[in-house]
Amino acid sequence: MVTVEQNDPAELLEVFDRQGRPTGLAKARGAVHVDGDWHLAFHCWILRHGAREVVLQRRSLRKDTYSGYWDTAAAGHWRFGESAAEAAREIAEELGILVRFEELVYVGRERAARTYPNGLKDRELHEVYVLKLDQPLTAYRPDPTEVIGLAAFPAVELLAVVEGRADMVCASDGVSVAADGTLASEPVVVSRDHLVPYSAARLRRMIGRAQAR
Repeated sequence: MVTVEQNDPAELLEVFDRQGRPTGLAKARGAVHVDGDWHLAFHCWILRHGAREVVLQRRSLRKDTYSGYWDTAAAGHWRFGESAAEAAREIAEELGILVRFEELVYVGRERAARTYPNGLKDRELHEVYVLKLDQPLTAYRPDPTEVIGLAAFPAVELLAVVEGRADMVCASDGVSVAADGTLASEPVVVSRDHLVPYSAARLRRMIGRAQAR
């Protein structure tokens, strides 16, 4: 029996089968991650300046997985019974910005299965959306318990790092998030080891589909 301290272990999620079909079964998040059940997650990538820049968040050090890593702009578990519009609450909760659901572009579902050193088994079906938003990072009001940094990276250079063709990428814009929510501009340089490991193919699909809209 895996006993690991988890974030929001009582949160109810819907269990999906291996083919990605809903079962109608509600199960606590803590048990889902121990048993390795497939479940839904909401993912929103934010693109700036005609998809030339990708906004990433730095995950809180309190996270039970990938703490301190750079990740998609907003993401979280899709609670049992939620609609897509309701699951999009993650954007406001994590980043403190209000956007209409109609502003999001749905770009498809991605599968991700990972087993972590702490024993947690995370099998997720990511419902992926893109938001084109040119606001400066100082206009965001991130929750400091969730997010400790924001940065906008040139898309081409970020892809080069993910593909292993470059060692690091410098953000064109970056801010740290203090414990009281205060933002401070700071230079951000990231290597592949600092990124949640999404494939380059996924990033290309996301950017390409957004540019085609």
